[in-house]
Amino acid sequence: MGFEDVFPKALREALESITEIPTYGERGASRFMYNLLKLKPEERKKVIDKIREAVEVLRPCRECFLITDREVCPICSDDRRIKRFICVVEESQDAYAIERLERYKGVYHVLQGRIAPLEGISAEDLTIDKLLERIEKYNAKEVIIATNPNVEGEATASYLMNLIRKRFPSVKVTRTAYGFQFGSLIEFMDEYSLEKSIENRK
Repeated sequence: MGFEDVFPKALREALESITEIPTYGERGASRFMYNLLKLKPEERKKVIDKIREAVEVLRPCRECFLITDREVCPICSDDRRIKRFICVVEESQDAYAIERLERYKGVYHVLQGRIAPLEGISAEDLTIDKLLERIEKYNAKEVIIATNPNVEGEATASYLMNLIRKRFPSVKVTRTAYGFQFGSLIEFMDEYSLEKSIENRK
C-alpha cells in the first residue's frame, strides 16, 4: 500500500486548492487545513460559512480597489474625505491598517500587488492606469506612496514616483518614512510606528 492509498483524497484536493491562493505554499496550506480540522464540527462549519459568505459579498471598490461589500467603498463615497490626497498601498489590508489610526483624511488607492519580476508581476498587472486617472480626475495635491518597506515595495515606490512626477509635475509625491524594520509589512506594524511613518513622509 503506497502513500496515495493512505492519504485522503479530499484532504489532498483541499490542500491543492489552498495553495492556489497567492503566498500560500504547502506549509501554509497544511497549517491552515490541519488547524481547521482540529475545531469542533460546529465551529468548523461556522468558519467555513463565514468564509463562503465573505467570498460571495466582497469585491474591489470600483473607484479605489479597496476590498468592500459595496460597489463604492465607504471611504470613496464619503464627502468628508479629501480626494486630493491619495495614499497608494499594495493591498487592502494595508489601507485598513492605516485607517485604524483614524488620522488620515484622504482617500486610498490599492495597487492589488507590487512589481515583482521574479514572480512575473509587472507594472501592467497593477491598477496604476486607474491611479493616474484618479490623480487627474481629482486634481491631486499629494500622492503618498505607502508600499511595503522591502525590495519589491521599494521598486514599486520608485517606479510610481518617477512616473507620477513625469506625468504630473505639479503633484507632490511623498514616501512613507522608515519607522520600522526593512522587510516588514505595513499590515503588521504597531500603530505608533505606522503613524510616525506617515507623519514623517518625505
